[in-house]
Parts: sequence; structure tokens; C-alpha cells
Amino acid sequence: MATGMPECSPALVLAAGLAVLAICWYLAAFVVGRGAAGAQRYPPVAGTVFHQVYHLRRLHDYYTDLFREHATFRLLAPGRRQIYTSDTAVVEHILRTNFANYGKGASNYDKTSDLFGDGIFTADGDKWRQQRKIASYDFSTRALRDFSGGVFNRDAAKLAHIVSGNAAAKQPVDFQDLLMKATMDSIFTIAVGVDLDTLSGSDEGSRFAAALDDASEFTLLRFVNAFWKVSRFLNVGAEAALRRRIEVVDEFMYKRIRGRADEISDGGKARWRRMTCCRDSYRQPPATPERWTTST
Repeated sequence: MATGMPECSPALVLAAGLAVLAICWYLAAFVVGRGAAGAQRYPPVAGTVFHQVYHLRRLHDYYTDLFREHATFRLLAPGRRQIYTSDTAVVEHILRTNFANYGKGASNYDKTSDLFGDGIFTADGDKWRQQRKIASYDFSTRALRDFSGGVFNRDAAKLAHIVSGNAAAKQPVDFQDLLMKATMDSIFTIAVGVDLDTLSGSDEGSRFAAALDDASEFTLLRFVNAFWKVSRFLNVGAEAALRRRIEVVDEFMYKRIRGRADEISDGGKARWRRMTCCRDSYRQPPATPERWTTST
């Protein structure tokens, strides 16, 4: 029997339900936060993670607008609160004065470990201190400083040659892309001992660099998308793309790691140690029985 009422798609009903749930959750958290503020001082609430999603295409501008109003503020997220600050005194307190009190935490590890494994970028506590000690030793040597200076000069010369060539031919150039390639070439040569050669158009290096850049972006989206775990479980959207990019990164990195392992028997232990420092405790592919990346 026709009722004259328009039909609503299940997707629209679901989206509306999630929107109502988000609004209710935000209001409840805001009220609770204001009530607790009487007993203990907290930075002001400037929004929620859902505001980040709304302003995704201008996220840095959105943060800048908020920082113009508050040097330190909170964004509410399900089950936790995110604190953002541009106050130099607060930054010094977190990174120096009371550094031991501010670990990366389980939430950050959960979001970044798919790409970075248990390396220095995700580790906390003793594991982080061990890796930092190895890294600080290797990167403080004069030989490495001299080597890195030569690498930066080489890639800067490549970059200048490309820019001057395009200028002479009156051709436009994507300068941000060139800077990214120059940075990737330099850092990987210094830290991993591999020249990606993306500035010269290496196919394998460019494919890896593009996959790593995309994977970093998709990992960042996890910090603004409250439902990223649902997408990962369903293997859809950005999470499906992230999984494909990580496969490219793994293929490239494990090939180099195994190559460095072969150098151990040829007197290449120093370079192998630098390699494991940068990719220490990297994810192990299910089909690989060898533990290539344990600490040395």
C-alpha cells in the first residue's frame, strides 16, 4: 500500500544515525568536561575529531585558526582527549622537562604500527631508549656527518640542475614534488645506505617513494577518522589503499634488508648495524621465517 512517504536508503539512515550519535556524544563529553574543570584545570575544548574530518582539506589552516584563539586546546575523541599546543613552555615541558611522562601511548602505536612496526617512531620505554642509544651513537660520528654532507651536496646539485633546465626551457615544475624526492634520496642514502635516485626517475625508487608517501598520508588520516578500524576490518577506502602501499614498502625494504644481511659475512657489519638501527623490529612478513631485523 502506497503511503506517499519518500523512501530512504539504508546508507542515508546509517549516516544520519551516526551524525546524531556524534552530536550526542560531543554534548555529553562537553558537559562532563566542564563539570570536571571545576576540580582541575584543563585546556579549553575547541572541538572534536569530527571537526577535523570536516576540515580535512584545510586541516593545517583549521589548526592555525584554533591556535589564534587558544595557545593550548583540546579536541575530544571517543574515549580520550587530544591536546594541541603552540605554547613553547608547554612544548619544553613535554619534550624536555618531563619527557618521561609523555610516551607515545597505545593509541598512537595502534595507528602507526602497521606502517612503522615496533621501530623508534612507535616504541616507548626501554625499547625506545635502546634504539635511540644506537641511533645517537651512529649519527654522532664525524664520519657520518662528513658522509651526509656529501650526500646533501650531491642531491642539491641534482635538484639545481633539474630546476635550471626547466627554467631554461620555460617549462613549469612541481617544486614541492622535487623537494620531496631530493629529501627522500638524501635521507635513505644516509640512513639506509640505499640511493632511491627518484630525482633521476628511477622506476623502483620512485614506486617505493610514492607508496611510502601515500602510506604516511593514509596513516595520518587515522588520527582524524574515528571509524578507521571499521574501514580496516572491512578493507575498504583509505585502509584498503594503505594495505596495498604497505605491501610495496615491505617488498622494497625486505629486499634491501636481506641484501644487508648478506654483507655480514663480507665484512659489512657496520653498514648492517646502521640498517637495523633505522628499521629495527620492522614488521615481519608472514611468509618469511628468518628474523632479519633483530637488534645487533
